[in-house]
Amino acid sequence: MKHKFNLSSKVTEKCKDFSKKASEKQRPYRSGGSQVRDKETIYKDTLRGKIAEAVVKEFLKQPPFEVEITLDFGVYERGVWDETDFELGGKDFQVKGVKHFSSWLLVESKDIERGDVYDYYILTAVEKNMKGGRILGYASHDEIVSDKNSQYLKKGDSIPGTSTKLDASNYARHKDQLHNTDKKWKDLILPLL
Repeated sequence: MKHKFNLSSKVTEKCKDFSKKASEKQRPYRSGGSQVRDKETIYKDTLRGKIAEAVVKEFLKQPPFEVEITLDFGVYERGVWDETDFELGGKDFQVKGVKHFSSWLLVESKDIERGDVYDYYILTAVEKNMKGGRILGYASHDEIVSDKNSQYLKKGDSIPGTSTKLDASNYARHKDQLHNTDKKWKDLILPLL
């Protein structure tokens, strides 16, 4: 089973067009954060997230899944979000896109507190050129918030092993603690089809 995908220029252009429009409607700060992001940073963060979703779409199109998910390219007013990145078999999934060198799945605690809860979180490392990415694995909501292999990092803490300080409190799980074997993916996805 492939975990790394390069996207077509048609898909990447669609993601770029969406990100330009959507970034105009984004807040300048993250949930629970106070650091103001400039327009270019918001655009890149939005693009990285949409590219990550497109990579997951390609991952799920391959055997043995052969499922076609629909990505939401709708642009919403500020303060309004899509309900889920995609849904399969009654389960909601959120795709987390990170830079190509990143190793941590981060879920902002303020998002969970306000009710933005998903059944599963998928971590995807997006290539520096924003033309593809690599699936790093998944974890369930319960694993993220209460499992011994996850950590709760407070605003101002550094991401473990890095000098990057968090602008908001997050639940964190290292990629080595995510499910990413072919068997684990089959066990998750096939019963939902």
